Parts: sequence; C-alpha cells; structure tokens
Amino acid sequence: MSVRFQEPRLATELPAAMILDEGAPIEAALVNFSRHGFRLHVEGRYQAGETFRLEVAGWPRLVGRVIWSDKGRIGCLFDEPPSGKVFTAMCASATGFDRAAF
Repeated sequence: MSVRFQEPRLATELPAAMILDEGAPIEAALVNFSRHGFRLHVEGRYQAGETFRLEVAGWPRLVGRVIWSDKGRIGCLFDEPPSGKVFTAMCASATGFDRAAF
C-alpha cells in the first residue's frame, strides 16, 4: 500500500527522538515535515506499520507510524495530524520565526 500526500513539506534539519514502546530515546534528525507526515534520518531498521512517539524540542508529543524505510531514512505519517494552530507553531519553531517579535 502506498500512501502519498501531495502537500508542501518544510525542509529542516532538527534534532529529534523516536521512542518505541516507552523505551530509551533513539536519536534522529527530522529532515522534513508536513501537516500529515514527516521524514527522519535514523539508524536502525524499522518496519512499515511500527508506531512510535516523536519528540522535537518545543513541539507537542506526536505519535508517528512508519510507512516506508530505506537505508537510515524513514517516511512516516502522524497517527493524528496536529491542528492547524499547532502545525503553524511547529512551522514557526522549525524556521526560527518568532511571531511575538512583530
């Protein structure tokens, strides 16, 4: 099954952590994200369908599901996409844009 959303993705290189089954955080880099999904660079092998908690500084805790995995890269969907307001805040934090400064 191939799931692909045609929506803009914000390119970034943010430190992130994957937490599988409430285990120890696994270091990762958030490469890009959209309202419905994201891509990580992370060591290890992950299977399509695996779920985990994604943690990025300044973001709410979100649950992701692996859609594909290939040589240290994984494409994921959010189990529950963030609200429009939360997604806007995520974009602002990823780009360093501070709305309060204006």
